[in-house]
Amino acid sequence: MNDLDKEWRLQALAERSSHVENVLRHAFLAELAGEVWRDDPNEPLGISNAEVDDSGYDVVLERNAAIRRIQLKQHHEGKMPRAFSVRVEFATYPGSCIVAIAHSLTDLKPTSYSFYGCGPEEPMPYIEAHRTTKAPGRRTADGQRIMRLKYRDVPFSRFKKNLSIRQLIEELFPGSSNNMNDQD
Repeated sequence: MNDLDKEWRLQALAERSSHVENVLRHAFLAELAGEVWRDDPNEPLGISNAEVDDSGYDVVLERNAAIRRIQLKQHHEGKMPRAFSVRVEFATYPGSCIVAIAHSLTDLKPTSYSFYGCGPEEPMPYIEAHRTTKAPGRRTADGQRIMRLKYRDVPFSRFKKNLSIRQLIEELFPGSSNNMNDQD
């Protein structure tokens, strides 16, 4: 990809972020559901989408009575993020976690996943000690960035990175892949 094409695609990512997020959400859920189906087409996988983004999660998954509240984040494979902004209250919910989807800049296909969280019964690791998030582009009258006091920047270095969908399923639902075939 030449520099002009790359710049054009990066601009489109910024201007069409809602579109990109929806495409990636559907791609992630389709790939995850396909893997569960491959292992057992009769096993239920509950999928609920948040209609309003005021609780911090984008999607809720339920498998074998384990519930995961997931905040989806995304980045293109050519740029590693420094941190992701996370609502402090969301981090206290049992089963709360973050799934970051790395995707191709060319066609938006997911290339790998990253995970931040604990087990399905536990909240995320404590995040309040992390840096308070600054509101992008918003400033006070004297030019200071506005702080988002209910959000923290979770460093990407704390994530488990470069996971396949099977590895991600094992992070989301530990032990549920006992009868999964290794077909990566």
